[in-house]
Amino acid sequence: MTPDLLLLEGVSHLGQRVENDGVTIVATANIMPPENCPSCGCKPLYKHGSRVYSYADTPLYGKPVRVEIERQRYRCKVCGKVETPNIPSLDDKRVATKRLIGLIQSRCFKYTFTALSEETGLVVNTVKSIALDYLEWLDENHERETPRIMGLDEVKVGGSYRAVVTNLEMRTVFEMYERRTKQHMIEFFKNLKDKERVEWVALDMWGPFKIVLEQELPNARLVIDRYHVIEKASRALDQLRINIQSQLEKSDRIRLKKGLRWGLLRRNEKRTEADDEKLELIRQDYPKLALAYDLAEEFHSIYEIDGRANAEAEFSRWLNSIPPEFMPYFGEVGAMVNRHHQNIFNYFDFPITNAYTEAKNGITKLNNRMGRGYSYEIIRARLLYAKVSSQAGRVITHTGTPKSITDPVSAWGNAKVSDYGRYISNFGDD
Repeated sequence: MTPDLLLLEGVSHLGQRVENDGVTIVATANIMPPENCPSCGCKPLYKHGSRVYSYADTPLYGKPVRVEIERQRYRCKVCGKVETPNIPSLDDKRVATKRLIGLIQSRCFKYTFTALSEETGLVVNTVKSIALDYLEWLDENHERETPRIMGLDEVKVGGSYRAVVTNLEMRTVFEMYERRTKQHMIEFFKNLKDKERVEWVALDMWGPFKIVLEQELPNARLVIDRYHVIEKASRALDQLRINIQSQLEKSDRIRLKKGLRWGLLRRNEKRTEADDEKLELIRQDYPKLALAYDLAEEFHSIYEIDGRANAEAEFSRWLNSIPPEFMPYFGEVGAMVNRHHQNIFNYFDFPITNAYTEAKNGITKLNNRMGRGYSYEIIRARLLYAKVSSQAGRVITHTGTPKSITDPVSAWGNAKVSDYGRYISNFGDD
């Protein structure tokens, strides 16, 4: 007796042949004939010949598999309609077994379509079509809880800037939106479910984000990411270094640019003993540049101050201490802080950053490079679904308003468990 290699409902295995380009399994349908005509409901049906259909199946022996199935057809004596009874384990739309469809669904946001095509024997466009259908189903059945603490940033993939929204409280991705233009973002936030629950939003200084959020989320407080603010002072220091460097002799220019530059730019835990030695040389030979370095460090240290009022007072002192010759550089930093004063110093009321969102953007760019030619829909799917985007299918919200997002859970008030949508367990372990 030939062992059944198929284990497909409604299909009986007859034999197989292994060829260079794959495995072909010969089978026949073993389902009951229809009692009534599916079209008109009448009973007199008679056999109308059979046909052999070829369905793609899950790989076997490391090769693509085709299942050749002989299926009986029936004709209605009343309406003349010819019917081929459905087999539960087959997908006639994709001409593949349903388990192969499930296999592709479980891998389509992790592996490239080309790799899946080579593994299964399906053409790339069929794999892509299965993935897009699956994405549509996921979007309809995967409900994401609106974040209480939101991160908002942009990433350029697929040739356009996309808006990325994260749940900073749960460290999960909430959404990637097709565009980040002002009009698109108004549309997104206007239709956002439960948007009144958003309390804090971390973002950069891109103008339209602020305008849209103040319009559509009037109850949320905005916090400009501290690293975007600090970066402005570091950039001012480097621009001043370039200006001073341009006035030096060639040998000094090369020395400052290639030998001493990192003594100015590296900060905190990234600094090495060599950096400190270079800084001492700068203090000896380029005192003006050393003074600019100290001014930038003083600005950076504002974020180490405890309390909003103290930080605001320290910023005012710093702004008034800028030497006139440095105003073309650091004066711009001060003007930037004054323009965004409220949102920058909101950090001292609730110290959140957008580091998680920007880290996710880095992963998104990597996925985009790995799958060159992917559409926006697939890039978004890889971000949201390739790695389980929920924590065991739920989020935990809290009634409290802690001073810091880094406080232990016990300090966050009463916890409420909310369903985050379907827990997708078949995306692998990455």
